[in-house]
Amino acid sequence: MTTSERLLAAAEQILVERGVTGLSVRKVGDQAGVNPTLVTYHFKTIENLLAELARRNLAPIFARWDIIQPGMPLDEALSLWLVPMGTPAHFTPGGRALVVLDELAAHAEGAPRKLVLKALATFVVRLRETLHPHFPHLDEGELRARLRFISGAALGPPPRTHGAPALPDGRALDDPVFLLAFARAALAGQAAEP
Repeated sequence: MTTSERLLAAAEQILVERGVTGLSVRKVGDQAGVNPTLVTYHFKTIENLLAELARRNLAPIFARWDIIQPGMPLDEALSLWLVPMGTPAHFTPGGRALVVLDELAAHAEGAPRKLVLKALATFVVRLRETLHPHFPHLDEGELRARLRFISGAALGPPPRTHGAPALPDGRALDDPVFLLAFARAALAGQAAEP
């Protein structure tokens, strides 16, 4: 690994284990086993380092999400949406890219947060356009809320470092087959009354 990659890997591991609030130039340098001044030498700021982590974790997910288009069969669209949520984090064994992106979207500031939020906002419009014909009983707001609910289920409860909890039958809550059935049920349910 190059020094830049070691710093990115260290920052990602800190993000997965402790979140954005656990990050500092010193902590990233210490975790990488290098002089912390190398963080600013290679990236200038923590914000730039986080933006690069966002790009590296967005790329594999969006490569698969870009296939989703209106007119697709429901299960194909849902699977193409759900399965990439289990994509491993770019550098952190046992971590997931979705956890890194969620942490950046929820708690980062500046460019990293904007990068993740813009990418997700653009994609979710296409996802809603793809799914809405299958669920015409849901208005745009409720479809959006249900998609967030399903995403939260795929993300899983904290701590998010060592996989999802298991069901009594041994399947993990983030098992794609379970998530697909869960998503279908969550979307097919009756529309909420105001």
